[in-house]
Amino acid sequence: MKDDLETELRQALRPVAPSEGFEERLLARVTAERSSPPKPSRLKWRRSPATRWLSAGLAASILAAVGIQHHLHAQREREIGLEARRQVIEALRVTEEKLELAYRVVKDQSSSVSDEKPGV
Repeated sequence: MKDDLETELRQALRPVAPSEGFEERLLARVTAERSSPPKPSRLKWRRSPATRWLSAGLAASILAAVGIQHHLHAQREREIGLEARRQVIEALRVTEEKLELAYRVVKDQSSSVSDEKPGV
């Protein structure tokens, strides 16, 4: 079976001399195609004004969507930053209160110890 396939392939792919007048027909066809006007493109619909407006509108919509998305993202980032700032200020206020309380306790204890020992 393998030999039959190889034999059929060799026979089908063997070199064959062109028929009479092949060269003249080929040259005539090539010159006719060069001189004839080009066939309309299958993509001619892309060149219409309506399609251009549609493309421009689509591009503008995409740009607007990207711009709005960027603005919303920046606004969210700003809100997150302001919340973090508020938390830091609150933490500093609480720390200040605790330090002030600790300072008073230490000062009160040191003044009461110095009252007990007049030499200190």
